[in-house]
Amino acid sequence: MLRYPSRRAQSYVVRQIGKRAASSATRAGGGAGIGNVHHQLFPTDHNSLFRHVAQPRTVSVIGAPMTYGQPFVGTDRGPELLRESGLLKDLSSLGWRVEDIPDLDFDAICAEAAKNSSACSVSPNAKHSLQVGAGCSALADLVESKLRLGRFPLILGGDHSIGIGSLAGILRAKPQTGVIWVDAHADLNVPSISESGNMHGMPLGLMMKELIEDRRIIPGLEWLEDESKDGSGPPRLPPDSLVYVGLRDIDQAERRFIKQLGIKAFTMYDIDHLGIGRVMDLALEHLMKNNPDRPLHLSYDIDAVDPVHAPATGTAVRGGLTWREAHFVAEYVVKTGSLASAEIVEVNHTLSDGDGADETVKLGHNLVNALCGESIL
Repeated sequence: MLRYPSRRAQSYVVRQIGKRAASSATRAGGGAGIGNVHHQLFPTDHNSLFRHVAQPRTVSVIGAPMTYGQPFVGTDRGPELLRESGLLKDLSSLGWRVEDIPDLDFDAICAEAAKNSSACSVSPNAKHSLQVGAGCSALADLVESKLRLGRFPLILGGDHSIGIGSLAGILRAKPQTGVIWVDAHADLNVPSISESGNMHGMPLGLMMKELIEDRRIIPGLEWLEDESKDGSGPPRLPPDSLVYVGLRDIDQAERRFIKQLGIKAFTMYDIDHLGIGRVMDLALEHLMKNNPDRPLHLSYDIDAVDPVHAPATGTAVRGGLTWREAHFVAEYVVKTGSLASAEIVEVNHTLSDGDGADETVKLGHNLVNALCGESIL
C-alpha cells in the first residue's frame, strides 16, 4: 500500500528546498528567500466585500506602538516598519482610500500614566497596567470613532495587549462583532490566574465577564467599566462570539476556561487533521450561524505563523501555520464580506537577525494586504 508523507513532513521538505533556493539566490546576488519574490497586487471586488464599510471605502491605518504588555523592547517599531515596507501604497493599489493616522503617542501617554501612579496603584500580577491601560484607552476611543464613521480600522501593533483597546472600541461601536483570534496563544488570562503577569496574554480574558467581574480592581483599566455611548453597558465579549485559530501553547488555566466556557478553538492539531480550509469553514459557520450579517474582527498575532517564516517575534513556538495557511486564513475571512476591522501584532525586528527580521516584516505586510482584499484572481 502506498504511504504518503504527512502534511508536516511535506512542509519540512518544502522548507528545506526553500532554504537551498534561498542560499542559491544569495550566491547569485538575487537576495534571500521569500522576500526576493515579488508579485502584482490584484484587488478583490470591493462591491461584494467589506459590506460593513461605508462608501467610498476608507481604511484608517492606526499605529499602536505598545511595548509594555511584554518584556521585550522592539514591538513599538512594528507600525513604522510596516509603513516603511510600502504598505500604504499597496492599500491604495487595492482600491482603498487611505487615512494614515499618526502613531498614537504612547511614550507621552504612558509616561503621564506612570507619573500619576503610586505604590497602591500598581497591580501585583498585571505588569505595567497603568501604561497599558492608558494606551489602550486612547486606542479604544480612536477605533470606536472610526467605526462610527463607517471606516475600516486597521491597527498596527505593538504587542498584543493593544487587543484590550481594539476590542473595547469595536464592542462599544458594534457589540455584535464576532472575533477570530489567530494566535499560538490563547491570551485568556486575567491577573488572578496569569503565570507571568504580562498583559499581552490578557486581552480576551479581560473582555469576558465570566473571568473578571469588575475590571476596576486593575489600576489603569477602570475606564473599561464605563458605559458605552449608546447605553449598552461596558464592552464585553461573549464566549460564543470568539473563535481561535492556530493555538499550540496554552496555559493550564486557559485550557480549563476554554472548555468550561465552550469557546470554539482550533489548534494546530485540528489544522493538521482537517486542513485549513475545513477549519475556516467551521470557524465562520460557528460565528455566523445565528447572525449571518454580523461584523467580524480578525486579530492576527504573527507568532501564529511557524518561526521558519516569522522568526522576529517575542513568543515564537515551533509547529505553526505555513506561509500559505497563514494567508488563506486572511483571504477566507475577507471572502465572507463581513470583515469590519483587523489588527496585526507582535512583529519585533530586534529578535532575529537581519534576514529574519526583514522576512517577518514582509510577511506581516503581505498578511495585511490579504486582510484588505488582495486576490489571486
